[in-house]
Amino acid sequence: MISGLSEHATRRLLLQVTLLAGPGRMLMGAAPSGVDAQVPHDRTLGIGLGLQPGEDPLAEILKAQHILLAEGRLVWGALVQANSALFARGRDDLPAAVIYSPDTAVFDDSPGLLLDIAQELYRLKGTGQRAPELAAFSRMIASEMDREMQLEVPRQLAGSATVYCTDIIVARRHLPGRVLNEQVVPLFIAPERTAMTMMLPSRFWPTST
Repeated sequence: MISGLSEHATRRLLLQVTLLAGPGRMLMGAAPSGVDAQVPHDRTLGIGLGLQPGEDPLAEILKAQHILLAEGRLVWGALVQANSALFARGRDDLPAAVIYSPDTAVFDDSPGLLLDIAQELYRLKGTGQRAPELAAFSRMIASEMDREMQLEVPRQLAGSATVYCTDIIVARRHLPGRVLNEQVVPLFIAPERTAMTMMLPSRFWPTST
């Protein structure tokens, strides 16, 4: 449960390590001692400005966000690409592609490794690839309109770890200053309940030092 993160004490360590916040800058701080049990019902944490159910597969987050907030566990996520409008102030919640791994023993202390994989994936964009798995990612990233949930990253890039690429909706209200500046962010996942993923709202991030 999210309240106190008591069932996933190791996830509390997640926010004690570094949050990368763009080139040359870090966010550091202690993990929050707990997250209010009423969070799943907190309307200020909602996602969906600009989303209409049935129009986009990502609209499933309108239902899944409550599961993620109430039951999700925290993992690191690394940005592969995002709607360019997210890098400037605006109103709409917009899509991004991220990668994450449930293998927390591999990435909890080294989230930069995920960023390395994400950058390798982005470099595939629009390139000709002989390997079918790499070619599929090249097409997916180039199209920018195809939606993928929990697509496993090829082992050529991920190594022995299990890493997934997934699309998310980035909620402006979850971002510091309502602008996407971070390349590595904490994500909620609940793979036993939903294929959807969401970003941990920034009000629960460590403060910058």
